Amino acid sequence: MARKSRKVDYVNVGNKENLVTEAENQCEKVSHAALYARLSYESEKNRERNTIETQMVLLHNFVKEQKDIVVAKEYYDISKTGTNFERDGFNEMMQDIKEGNIDCVIVKDLSRLGRNYVEAGSYIERVFPFFNVRFISVNDHYDSFRDDISLLISMSNVYNEFYSRDLAKKIRSSYRTSWANGEFPSGQMAYGYEKDKDNPHQLIPDPVAAPVVKKIFQYFIDGMTYAEIARKLNADGYLCPKAYKLDKAGKANEKSATWTWSGGTVHKILENQYYAGDSVHNQFTNDSWAAQRQKMNQKEEWIIIKNTHEALVSRKDFDEVQEKIGHIVKRVNEARKSNGNNVRDFNFFKQKIVCADCGKTMYLYGKTKGNHRRFYCGNNKLHGKCTPHSITDLEVNDYVLRVIRAHINVYVENVDLIRRLNQRQESIKKYDVFNREIKKCRKELEKVAVHRERLFEDYVCRIIDAEQYETFSKQDAETEKEIQNNMEILLKHQVGYEKNFHTEEEWETLINKYRNTRTLTKEMVNAFVEKIEIHESGSITVRLVYDDMLEELRKYAKEREAELCQ
Repeated sequence: MARKSRKVDYVNVGNKENLVTEAENQCEKVSHAALYARLSYESEKNRERNTIETQMVLLHNFVKEQKDIVVAKEYYDISKTGTNFERDGFNEMMQDIKEGNIDCVIVKDLSRLGRNYVEAGSYIERVFPFFNVRFISVNDHYDSFRDDISLLISMSNVYNEFYSRDLAKKIRSSYRTSWANGEFPSGQMAYGYEKDKDNPHQLIPDPVAAPVVKKIFQYFIDGMTYAEIARKLNADGYLCPKAYKLDKAGKANEKSATWTWSGGTVHKILENQYYAGDSVHNQFTNDSWAAQRQKMNQKEEWIIIKNTHEALVSRKDFDEVQEKIGHIVKRVNEARKSNGNNVRDFNFFKQKIVCADCGKTMYLYGKTKGNHRRFYCGNNKLHGKCTPHSITDLEVNDYVLRVIRAHINVYVENVDLIRRLNQRQESIKKYDVFNREIKKCRKELEKVAVHRERLFEDYVCRIIDAEQYETFSKQDAETEKEIQNNMEILLKHQVGYEKNFHTEEEWETLINKYRNTRTLTKEMVNAFVEKIEIHESGSITVRLVYDDMLEELRKYAKEREAELCQ
């Protein structure tokens, strides 16, 4: 027999809603429930079935039939997969649970909580009980306050996980069917195309971007380089693909306004087979059914369907462009192999050397008068901005080598000084004192670990309840953290008094490897250099990876010397 529905009044308390009902006065224990709903993907087709709204209606109707439950707050996640728990609504609910505002979670079915068997089971069987939270799955007829259906939960979770795996396979299969029929079911569209409003699986030329693609192919056929085409497009005011996409969607921002065409972007467009009217699929694949990470497949695995949409360039022009690109790549590779004098081989500072005035990358260009290569500000060279200052690669190489060698020398001098100081009798005594204190800390940590084990046993045996267990666990955690902090301080001081004083292992290894090196190498730059700034005046600023650690070492050496001289 259905119970009568009750009048409900909502009272706002800060950012949360508290539901006040007659039931709170009538029941000894009332559960304050979180109603949680999740939808993997919301589209026009599924908007009327299994939506967030219909899930919430079902949950509210369920609560109306219960005397001991009131709704505290609604939580939901839209377009969120159930194969992981990185969801905003779910995380917000967990935070409210930790703060004690929620002691009951209600979902439509187990799949709404999650489709990952291990994690979902962990929340149901460990996390929720730890916080003394009641869990209810309406359609599965599961209530954690009942002790007779744990097997049902396990089987349902396994089913949900395998359902997700099976669903992923079916989606991939449906995609392949669509590809074979020349359709475009999903994915990022090539710049220059848009979806047909009458048939969303069909690509048609974008009236704004398509002419730009045609210009790019024609410019290249006429003999312009990638960089020259990029400069031409920027000068003519055309938005680059990333900026155009946001602008078309009405999401343009200050950052996108600074994005420009580059030679690399032009190169990618010239190689894209979509512009010849063909569809290219299966270029990327996920690492696993539940992961969103992608990797590129080998070209042999790509699926190419000919003549699926209107071409922006003729097949003849596209083939001519591919042949020309192939010749360029071949010439570059042959030049590298023949003399090894490619300018890139002499640039040790790729992505590390920047203009101090505008922050853009400095690029190394070929030999000039005097048989030298020079770094130029890319912002000026490519876009005509900033100032046209430059510096030779020999100047940069020489200066960077001197900075690294000075760094190494200072390191060696200070480490040698500390080791000499640590040979003194008073230093040896202090080392022994630190050693005894560290042993005491380790014994105290062992005691805390033993206490934690006993505490858990008491909780399992119901000698203490969940609230007491959580309180004592927090106390143990705080004690353990305090002891560990003390021990870290002691260890740090003890290391400083060792006869064979050692710094950070990786740093010391690099110092020993390069301390006798007299010529700069790319490996040396990668190991030590963080950033190089070239100023308009010609001055150079070099930041090394270990500069902060070197400063700490110098400071420590001075303090130790002053301490022992007192």
